[in-house]
Amino acid sequence: MAHPYMSTEANEGLTGNFSMSPSYIDLLIDLRRTVMWYYSPTMWRDYVFPTSLINGFTRQCYFQQNDIYYTLLIAVFITLIRYAFESCISTLLISRLNLIEMNKKKIPESAWKCFLYTFTWSYCFYLVRYRYDYFDQPYLIWDDWSPEMLIPFDIKILYFVECGFYVHSIYATIFMDLKRKDYLIMLLHHVLTIALISLSYCTRYHKIGLLVFFMHDITDIFLEATKLMRYIIVRQGGQKYHMWYHASHGSFGIFVVCWFIFRLYWFPLKVLYSSGVVFVYRALSNGCGLHGLFNSLLWILLTLNLYWLYFILKIFYKLVTGSSSDGGDIRESEDEIS
Repeated sequence: MAHPYMSTEANEGLTGNFSMSPSYIDLLIDLRRTVMWYYSPTMWRDYVFPTSLINGFTRQCYFQQNDIYYTLLIAVFITLIRYAFESCISTLLISRLNLIEMNKKKIPESAWKCFLYTFTWSYCFYLVRYRYDYFDQPYLIWDDWSPEMLIPFDIKILYFVECGFYVHSIYATIFMDLKRKDYLIMLLHHVLTIALISLSYCTRYHKIGLLVFFMHDITDIFLEATKLMRYIIVRQGGQKYHMWYHASHGSFGIFVVCWFIFRLYWFPLKVLYSSGVVFVYRALSNGCGLHGLFNSLLWILLTLNLYWLYFILKIFYKLVTGSSSDGGDIRESEDEIS
């Protein structure tokens, strides 16, 4: 089946080649050509909403009931681990550092997130660097796709942990984290991420999902590390530790660089190009579908990355010009970055 709602002959109307090393221009041009062909009225004349969409899910999505139980169990486990982490390790750290009251409440959250993001990204790096070549050859991601293909156990573990973490994050955003100005945006981000993780898992798009994890978790490590350093600059009695002030600037600089490289360069050119363009060339003949839904979620994720970039640049400007106050929360000061 070359296209879910057209004949094999019509499928031959797609001509041209995709780029193995795409640029932004390639992404825009090739994606436009692909979308104009794939979603032309003649290709979808037999499509009936919502029946055809439901049939697409039924035909392509597959998961076991135990997968849901494992994810929820991991979400509960992560929540319990966080409570233990914040009440033991973070409390010990706070008592030794003699922090001001305002920052005592912020340290546990950032310390926990920094720890967990470091763990998940390190494991993801191991998979991308030593187990699979999806990062270096994203154009090969779709070659062996089939709705019955098995997800490797090491990737499945990552999916359960990541999805469990974001289920936990919805609970944490409402009941555990400090309330900030971008509260609703963060909830939207968590819901979107869970939808992307679930859809890519059920449709066996786990290879592209692995790249999404790899390109997003690393920035959160340096975001939380930067906040931690800023929280410990000012101590009780007004004493300031300028070493941490300069270290926080360095960490934030790395965060900004990683944001551009991973989320705004590699994510569009490796993930969005592969899922939006290469997908059509490589996977349609195997019956791969739900192109529009999956790519819409990925582009919404890119939009959120650009939305947060605005606040990142404002904070970066304040740090460079010296107008940022010591010990503040780089998230609260500009509606938050993530």
